[in-house]
Amino acid sequence: MGISDLGFENFEPISLILQDIKIIVVAADSEYETIDDLIKDMKENPGKVKMAYSGPGASGHIQGLLLEKMGFDISMTPFGSGVAGITAVLGGQVDFTFSNTTAAKGHVEAGDLRVLATFSEERHPAWPEVPSFAEAFPDSKGHLMGFPNCVLVKKGTPDDIINTILEASRKAVQDPIWQEFVKNGNFSEMYTIEREDAVKYWEEWTAKASWMLYDAGVAKYSPEKFGIERPQA
Repeated sequence: MGISDLGFENFEPISLILQDIKIIVVAADSEYETIDDLIKDMKENPGKVKMAYSGPGASGHIQGLLLEKMGFDISMTPFGSGVAGITAVLGGQVDFTFSNTTAAKGHVEAGDLRVLATFSEERHPAWPEVPSFAEAFPDSKGHLMGFPNCVLVKKGTPDDIINTILEASRKAVQDPIWQEFVKNGNFSEMYTIEREDAVKYWEEWTAKASWMLYDAGVAKYSPEKFGIERPQA
C-alpha cells in the first residue's frame, strides 16, 4: 500500500499467540435478527446496506472486501477505529460492523449489540448458538483470514536467543493466570503455529490481503512488484 517499507519478511516469527476473533454485530434493535436476515437484505438491496470499518487496509476493511469478492454490493464507510465503528452501529449511522470480540464484548453482554456471526471456520465456544462466517457464507471457505497477535524478533537474531524466547513463550501460555485471561477475553489460541509454520502462515496471509486490496483499487502497487503471487482461488 506504500505506507511502509517493512514486511513480515523483515522479521523472524517465533510463534503466533492469540486471535481476537472478529464478529459481525448489529444494534440490539436492528431488523436483522440473524445472519440470514442480513444476507437476504444485502442480496435484495445492493449498495444499500451500510457497514462501518476502521480504515483502508484494516481487518474490517478486508472482511468487507471479502463480502464484495463473494458478490455482495455493500456501502462501506471508514470511521477511524473499531470503537468508532461500534458507536456508528449503536447510533444507527450504519447497519453492521466487523468488530473485535474484546471491543464489542461489553456491549453484547449489556444487551446493546447482537452477534450475528463469528469470523471463523468453526463456531466459537463463547457463542455456540451463533453461526460461523464459513457456515453462513460457504463461498468464503479458503479465503478466511485471521488477525493474530504474534511474537517476532528482527531478522538475523541468533538461534539461541530465539529458542530461549520460544521456550519462555511455551511456558507462559500454560500459566493459569494467562489461561484465565484467554477464557475471559474469548480469545482463540494459536500457540502451536511456530517458527517455519508461522512464516508460512504470514506468507499466505500477505498474499490474500495484498491481492484483495489491490483488486479493490485500495493498494497503489501490484503485489507482483514485491514478488507476491496471486493465491489460488
